[in-house]
Amino acid sequence: MRLLDTGLTPNICAALERYGTVNLTTIPTTELVPSIITGVLPHEHKIWQVSLRPEFRNSAGRSFSDRVPDLISTTIQCVNHYFDRSYDLAAIPHRRRRRFELHRFKYTRRMADPTIMREFGGYPTIFGLLGEQAEYAFTKNFGELGDLAMSLPKSDCLFSLVEMYALDLVQHWHLDNADVMADALRRTDEFVGNLIEGCARTGKRLILLVDHGQERVTSTIPLKQTVANSGIDEREFSFFVELASARFWFHTDRARESILPRLRAIPGTTVLDWREMHQVGVCFEDDSFGEVYVFADAGRIFFPHDFYQPIGNVILGLMDRHQRQRVLNPVHRGNHGYLPQFASEQGWITAIDDGLSPCVDSGHITDVAPSLLRLAGTSPPEYMKGRQLFQPACGE
Repeated sequence: MRLLDTGLTPNICAALERYGTVNLTTIPTTELVPSIITGVLPHEHKIWQVSLRPEFRNSAGRSFSDRVPDLISTTIQCVNHYFDRSYDLAAIPHRRRRRFELHRFKYTRRMADPTIMREFGGYPTIFGLLGEQAEYAFTKNFGELGDLAMSLPKSDCLFSLVEMYALDLVQHWHLDNADVMADALRRTDEFVGNLIEGCARTGKRLILLVDHGQERVTSTIPLKQTVANSGIDEREFSFFVELASARFWFHTDRARESILPRLRAIPGTTVLDWREMHQVGVCFEDDSFGEVYVFADAGRIFFPHDFYQPIGNVILGLMDRHQRQRVLNPVHRGNHGYLPQFASEQGWITAIDDGLSPCVDSGHITDVAPSLLRLAGTSPPEYMKGRQLFQPACGE
């Protein structure tokens, strides 16, 4: 919302002025799609990055493969990942990666096979409930937007969801470049304008959903080095580091007593144990998905993190023009996934339809699925506890 401007994004600004919006509260993760399309939270659908395997709850022993240097281990894994997209978190050294069960939903998976979006953790999604009446499209290329704007309004499906990832990707690596961002915003606004016109011609209802923004990265936090300085052997604890958050499991009292005070002393962060995570709506019944969480303040990231591998970073930068900047500087320029009180985590939704109006000022991302189902003429299942976000306009 902070990047919208009548000069750069006239179509979006005009739509927001005419139809109004509902502000959306999110949760501290980069993987919001599962919660959006199921209407339930991570402790229910279980898409929450990683969990600790039970056999590693106590100190982890060494295996022969653990003796392979980390750079060699992760390089082999990155090669495997290039040929096998189901392989994930390749940048984490094998000695740590083998401790985790993976609970991720990276965009490459849903882009390759949209059918996997029908159910998470036993909860049918919008796609699972609507079946063949629902379709999904994904793009991370601005060059594809023209064709999508032509085809989507003509679709015979009851419900079509297009995930336009191009702007998000550009912001990650160019949020500090005003010219690149201006071009990306203009092209996004043109896409939205064409969709509005196309839906008006075909009588389709258009919903605009922005699940988060981004914050310009201004500094990094050497979290891994801070932990290494404790002198505690890695067999006594486990950890997983994302850009905006990290989670720890302590296998010995010594590790907890040494590392936890160091985590709490890091400026510009917030530390919550797994019980305190209910404050942000994530209410797991135990610490399998994380005993202690560390969240960076908006604008800061942990670096290096568990998605950074030097060789893989260069290859990604050379292969994807949107990420070319990472070859020269591997630190993201923009990021999200912070605690929900930060402006970068505020989402919004609006219905481009004179027959609808917002019935609340603010909602939650878990309100999206039941609201869309009602607009499609389908009653949401009982497990979707979210509120209705739109109501018929006066006289409709």
